[in-house]
Amino acid sequence: MWALAAGFYVVAIFHRMSLGVASLDASHRFGVSTSTIAVLSIVQLGLYLTMQVPAGLLADRLGPRRSLALGLVTIGAGELLFAFSPSFGLAIAGRALVGAGDACMFLNVLRVAAHWLPPHRYALATALTGVCGSLGQLLTTAPLSAALGGLGWTPTFAATGVLTAVLAILAVNRLQDRPSGAAAAHHAPIVPTLRRAWRAPSIRHGLWVHFALNCPFVTLTGLWAYPYLVQGQGLPRATAAAILTAAVVAFGVAAPVLGALAGRIPHRRGRIASAVAFANAAALGLVLGWPGHPPLALVALMLVLSGVAGAASMLAFDLARDGAPNAGGSASGMVNIGGFGATILAQAAIGLLVSADLGYRVALLPLLALVAVGALQTLRHPTAGPT
Repeated sequence: MWALAAGFYVVAIFHRMSLGVASLDASHRFGVSTSTIAVLSIVQLGLYLTMQVPAGLLADRLGPRRSLALGLVTIGAGELLFAFSPSFGLAIAGRALVGAGDACMFLNVLRVAAHWLPPHRYALATALTGVCGSLGQLLTTAPLSAALGGLGWTPTFAATGVLTAVLAILAVNRLQDRPSGAAAAHHAPIVPTLRRAWRAPSIRHGLWVHFALNCPFVTLTGLWAYPYLVQGQGLPRATAAAILTAAVVAFGVAAPVLGALAGRIPHRRGRIASAVAFANAAALGLVLGWPGHPPLALVALMLVLSGVAGAASMLAFDLARDGAPNAGGSASGMVNIGGFGATILAQAAIGLLVSADLGYRVALLPLLALVAVGALQTLRHPTAGPT
């Protein structure tokens, strides 16, 4: 059951991160600047962020099967609209639908893991879910770049949209919310549930961990790293795609390692997350502060570390669940607000600075500031107790 749900997450991440290498093609298709293309990602992530708490409540009440099916249909419809959009305005509407459907995915995969796996396996299942996401993102690097170059914009995105909508049938017919005979969860009133979840120190800690670690990975690999490498560093597109692939592979390798480590030494999870956050801030600061063009190896290291950060961000959900085990999807939704709220701020700020022709060195400074603030907050808001 978990594998089936995680397979749907592979597809969702493909759609979420597809602008990573498609941003320059989108700029050409719609006749707008690269900085304007950031609006597509900001709207998509904005809908994703806005829907986090509602999607969490939906996961708790409708169950994973129906919620995942709804998410897949919505993503598929959005991608089809994006594929055939003749104008930038309709493309924005398509990405908004993708973001709204995507909001239903990760939370429900975690719900399936919680229902079907023993508690001591939850951290590893969360990490392996992240690995599945990295597989989806790998498809958005060199493979998507090759498809756009060979098949073209509309066939590529139309085919993926149709496939995603069809997968909803598989979700309805094959996925089970919980093992047969397992008691259904009792649903407390919504407002008190949200209030208790927000007051839990573990959830606030998880929010800041996700803020610090998810932000650099999604901001860079999801949108800005590719233009930075091609336009800012003058690299060939194939080289830029290969570096992004390395960052995603780093995510996929680090996620199960960190998940297994978290299961063995749960009291160290917060310190591990803080260490990765500070390492990312240091690497990004070194790249931006380097006189002239930084060495390619240093840029690649910074992006690979962002992949490790993306993997470490999965620890945020484990931290939150420990302190508020009954909050379920609501807790996961609040944690997600931290990481994707920071990502929206970073992408918007970078877009504004790029449009002002200040160069990528200045444009990426807001990302550095957000990562540094998030790293400090992980120290100021530790989880109460042994976690």
